[in-house]
Amino acid sequence: LLILTSTTPKTRIALFSWAMRRVEDYSEYWEVKMRKKKIICLVSLSLSLLFTGCKQKPDDQARFDQYLDSLPTRFISNTNMNLEYLFENPTLYGFQDELLTLPFSTKEDYEQSKKESENILKELDQFHYDSLSEKQKLTYDILKDNLERGMKLSNFYDLDNNYLGSFIGFQAQLPMLLNEYTFERKHDLDSYFHILETSEETFLKYAENEKYRQEQGTGMSQTILDKVIQQCENFVNSDLSFLIDRINGRIDQVSFLSDDEKEAAKTRNRETVNNQLKQAYRSLKEQLQTIDASKEDLGLASKPNGKEYYENLLQVKTGVDMDVAKLRTYLERKITDLEMQLLAIVRKDASALENLNNGLTFTDLTSVEEVLDYLKEAMKKDYPTIDNLSYEITKVPEALADNFSPAAYLMGKIDAPISAPEHIYINGDFSHDLFSTIAHEGYPGHMYQHTYFKQQQYPTVRYLLDYNGYSEGWATYVERNSIVEYTPKEYRNSFQLSRINNELVSAYISLSDIGIHYDGWNRDDFTAYIEEVFGEGVLTEEELKEQYDLILETPTNYLQYYVTAFQFQDLHDKASKALGSNFSNIDFHEVILKTGPAPFHILEKEVDKYITK
Repeated sequence: LLILTSTTPKTRIALFSWAMRRVEDYSEYWEVKMRKKKIICLVSLSLSLLFTGCKQKPDDQARFDQYLDSLPTRFISNTNMNLEYLFENPTLYGFQDELLTLPFSTKEDYEQSKKESENILKELDQFHYDSLSEKQKLTYDILKDNLERGMKLSNFYDLDNNYLGSFIGFQAQLPMLLNEYTFERKHDLDSYFHILETSEETFLKYAENEKYRQEQGTGMSQTILDKVIQQCENFVNSDLSFLIDRINGRIDQVSFLSDDEKEAAKTRNRETVNNQLKQAYRSLKEQLQTIDASKEDLGLASKPNGKEYYENLLQVKTGVDMDVAKLRTYLERKITDLEMQLLAIVRKDASALENLNNGLTFTDLTSVEEVLDYLKEAMKKDYPTIDNLSYEITKVPEALADNFSPAAYLMGKIDAPISAPEHIYINGDFSHDLFSTIAHEGYPGHMYQHTYFKQQQYPTVRYLLDYNGYSEGWATYVERNSIVEYTPKEYRNSFQLSRINNELVSAYISLSDIGIHYDGWNRDDFTAYIEEVFGEGVLTEEELKEQYDLILETPTNYLQYYVTAFQFQDLHDKASKALGSNFSNIDFHEVILKTGPAPFHILEKEVDKYITK
């Protein structure tokens, strides 16, 4: 009975061993023999329960697929604004048509999210892992890791729940997000207006949340807060015709409105953007101006539980399972190795450094489109080919240029046709210096990687799992390779020096991120470190201030690019060394691309399989 009623296989097996030992204590042979027969019957029954009760049948792969299909609605709510950018028609994936809203989470939401993750993990445990296909096992492993990794931040609500910032704050990104809003259905248009009309209400929640964070000692410093206030002021005083014209152009193209309804919708859009959306930024500015934030520009190390949060944030955002001590050692060793590589090239080719210092031209092409078309062909020797990829290049509106990166890729929707164009934004005019940036955002970077993975036809839930360390690490890794592989061959050593220099800088910036947020550096500490490494006067006082502010505002952001790019290169070097002449860049990159967004311990596992095969 103990064996039968035990809840776990391990307990059943342990009880069986215990029962057998008790039986062997009896002396009468036939009694012992009969008891053993009974126990063997009980064990057989318990093993059958193991597979038919708590666990799925070994061959029941279809039920696992059905389970995965049920998960998207448990990851995203019906009102989540992200649905607009993930799906053309969310109802086909189980979502109900409710008006979308700007994001905001309460402490109760964090707790509920943790409970839901725990529930899904328990449900996953009910499937017999060995009965799944290899592709299903990969989804199982990544889903399990994503849930466990995400739960690391559930106890840090005060530190983690932040919507404001001058660099990647939500209020800074919202104008561009609205600029990309599309209308496949009437519900999309209704949600767009609901977002605009409730924006002030949500922005006031952001302000109240920041006041609460300040009370807890976890809010922004006055320097960053002042930048957010200035951004709000700039938006209120901006000409928003770019947004109005963009949306009105899309309203003209819809088929679900009459001509009169289109005119009414365009008038409503113009009035709502100029009045209610601007009022949201005005109210946010006014509320933030009432906050007396910390005058000290210090990182997470100065905040309650800040160091613990940073260490967890590091593993969640990068997908790398290193604590701070191991990461610091890793980066220091990487610096030593890179310096040796740099010296070896200079000793081999004295002109390489001179050419680099004189300024090298990455390309003689004259437009973003020409560079993308060139990279598409040049990369074929190193990456698997991809068909049906079209794209559009859009120039960043002047009103947003000051708060926008040099370029950005807007990820295509999950259910959009493969032939639907991908979108890349370029900030400013084209120059040859954009070569590596275009490689990062386009071929063989984000646009190529996302489209390639989309064509693998994984369950929908795989496309909802966020591994920013994978996507940014990949884009940075291929950007660095492109600097050497697809630039003029006569200057290969010079471009190799350029790549190594970039990697060295990224390693030092990564160590600075640790210094500010884990070791407690202040501005003077950071300045002293940078000047010790690069020399005095290399960066101006204003440049040092700007770099410190960026790291201060976005803990682990640089690590999501730089540390992960190193990790991809490590996997490449591991496979290349193991396989020698049998190594293929195309085959290696295919493994990474087909695995898709994942933590690095799973990526390494897949690379090891490739090596063995």
